[in-house]
Amino acid sequence: MSEIIIVVLFLIWYIGSLIVSEIVSKDSKISTEWIFFISMIFSPIIGLIVSVFAKQK
Repeated sequence: MSEIIIVVLFLIWYIGSLIVSEIVSKDSKISTEWIFFISMIFSPIIGLIVSVFAKQK
């Protein structure tokens, strides 16, 4: 049962990272690949924060 929970949490983390990198970071100074990397390593919320602050000039 714990394996299923871990797989589901990983899928949620991965899908969240994809959403942040593909949809939110379109106009960001940082490339989509870097936003995805930051989201996967730290969290999708941190990736969202980085992409929002990277949009500001």
